[in-house]
Amino acid sequence: MEPALLSSIAQAASVLLAAAPRSPELLIVRRAASLRFFGGFLAFPGGRVSPLDAGDGHPATSTAVRRVTAVRELFEETGILLARRNDGSFPAYSADLDDLRRALMADDLPFLDVLRRLDLTLRDDDLTPIGDITTPAFAPIRFETTFFVAHLPAGQKVDVWPGELDDGYWTTAAAVLQEWERGGCLVSPPTVMTLQAIRGRHADAAPARLAPLLRALAAGAIHPIYFAPDVRLIPLHTQALPPSAYTNAYLVGRGPVYLLDPGAGEPGEQQRLFDILDPDRGTDRQLTAVILSHHHPDHIAAARACAERYGVPIWAHTATARLLEGRVPVSRTLGDGDRLPLGTAADGAPWHLEVLHTPGHASGHLAFYEPHYRLLFAGDMVSTLSSVVIAPPDGDLAVYLESLRRLRTYPCRLLLPSHGNVSAAPQQAIDDSLAHRAKREEMLLAALNSTPRPVPELAVELYKGLPPGMMRFAQLQTLAGLQKLQREGRAEPVTQGWRLSQAG
Repeated sequence: MEPALLSSIAQAASVLLAAAPRSPELLIVRRAASLRFFGGFLAFPGGRVSPLDAGDGHPATSTAVRRVTAVRELFEETGILLARRNDGSFPAYSADLDDLRRALMADDLPFLDVLRRLDLTLRDDDLTPIGDITTPAFAPIRFETTFFVAHLPAGQKVDVWPGELDDGYWTTAAAVLQEWERGGCLVSPPTVMTLQAIRGRHADAAPARLAPLLRALAAGAIHPIYFAPDVRLIPLHTQALPPSAYTNAYLVGRGPVYLLDPGAGEPGEQQRLFDILDPDRGTDRQLTAVILSHHHPDHIAAARACAERYGVPIWAHTATARLLEGRVPVSRTLGDGDRLPLGTAADGAPWHLEVLHTPGHASGHLAFYEPHYRLLFAGDMVSTLSSVVIAPPDGDLAVYLESLRRLRTYPCRLLLPSHGNVSAAPQQAIDDSLAHRAKREEMLLAALNSTPRPVPELAVELYKGLPPGMMRFAQLQTLAGLQKLQREGRAEPVTQGWRLSQAG
């Protein structure tokens, strides 16, 4: 109900820095856990375009400005300066460079002034463009990022200072992916995509290796978004409640393979999903079943189409099956504690999903816990875009809070919601949801008194500024809160509305 602040698409640049030409060794950095965007994840150095990077007036979208951004970010984050003297040489490391780096990071000196003071210039051929990648629209923070390949200049060394980054080290694509596959690290999806393209090859192969995929993305294909091996997030345009226009489906497993919550209703969006699933037909990675977390339209719209196209069953909780009767055929019901095999994980470990019955948002709502990589598929229990709507009579706020507190006990590393981006702070995300509900309850109690007040009046007071089209959901949220208070003996319904309980 309370949307997160959605940002416009920011311009950014990132650098795949190789140890030498045609070297498989590359620089990987770990982002600080406190960062909102991919905190704690391994990635390549980089960041957003600063207005000061466009000293010559070029727009932030131009390759020239993004080159400046790439060199500046690389210098700020690692101490590597990809700029040349008049004789074509790079400056060697010196204490003076450290002083200028500190001034730059403190915003005391623009980067272009740093270059002028050192009498350095940028050369286009020091950064080879790989291509542009734009964060898909499902995410609340979005970037249009130009990726470049560059080489470590002679006489310079990597020196990561604590701040936005926790660490930086030389490694290979194969080594990072192997660590990721065993669950030893988090890697941002664009980095996974790049490392997979150059695994076993030198970094300079990235532009050619990634070109077909980048062309497909530019033509409208869905991004290959992997937060864990063989766990693909598929954001699908759906008829979801604002601020979300997307529901995350998840393709999980190596055989068996399950598709969670395919909610796309539009034929074109369903075809984009089919384009992902079709290549695995007839292989050991072909779809085994469609699984529904609950019955709401933005989670089920493509379920029947997928089941018929691939000849697979649909599974859901008994309550969900009952609510979908006559619309979506559920052939197997799932209950709390059921285990769904996923085959063997990428590192050879046994692998499964644990079914968790988490009613409250919906009576048949299921979440899923994957203990090897410690993933929590939260469905609509938690959104990273807004609070979750609890709509009586099927929704029950007290039961929802009980389910949330249960999810809080799982030792998960990533929370994968149906709406919004993945969270690397699952317990904090759940705590924030619980705290939000507690604050709402305080507001509701403060709005009640001995004089009865109708639900619409209370909702207008509690949800000031909400668009008129959303007020019916605010009223349902308010009613859910009142019903919880009634059950606890703190509020009661009367003819004219609701009031504080007069009992005792």
